[in-house]
Amino acid sequence: MLVVRDENWFRGIYAETYRPVLAFARRRVDSTTADEVVAETFLTAWRRREEVPDGSERLWLFGVARNMVRNATRSSRRRELLHQRLRIVHPPEVVDPVTPSADSRVSMLRTALDSLREADREVLMLVAWEELSHGEIGQVLGISANASAIRVHRARKRLAAQLHRSDGATAGESNVRELPHSRQAPPDGQATAPAARRAMRGTCSERN
Repeated sequence: MLVVRDENWFRGIYAETYRPVLAFARRRVDSTTADEVVAETFLTAWRRREEVPDGSERLWLFGVARNMVRNATRSSRRRELLHQRLRIVHPPEVVDPVTPSADSRVSMLRTALDSLREADREVLMLVAWEELSHGEIGQVLGISANASAIRVHRARKRLAAQLHRSDGATAGESNVRELPHSRQAPPDGQATAPAARRAMRGTCSERN
């Protein structure tokens, strides 16, 4: 059946995918930047509507949003470098640091996630936050399901290694188990591990 990519089609896609795409963006950048990412993502979807695959619209939009987030992050890093140079010229007043009161396991997991490469962090977030299967992750990243599974496996091992260095082998393995494994067919409404979600949320918000 031929799908007519008109305004009605776009409205339907927008209504169905707006919230997941917004959540995807807000887990990676601040809320203002996330709104800009979402706007650019749907603008791209309209301009390239003939390229949007039937039945995989949400995953295609995740892929576009991912590229928008990366562009926004690069711009943010350039601004931060400028601010650092300005701080050298006009250093701020030194204040006593405040000791964080966050749960130690969540804090360790968050620190370990933040120390990973961007590619490793991304696949773990797609598993824990978007609850995607290996095949779906592959569609977002533009790789095969097998390559996706390998990336997830290696990212989990690197995360375990980071946790091992900070807290010992047993605790490290326990914290990694807080991150759910990628599912073949993720059911709607099923919650992922709460500690992983809290750690992911903290990592994303503190990075901005």
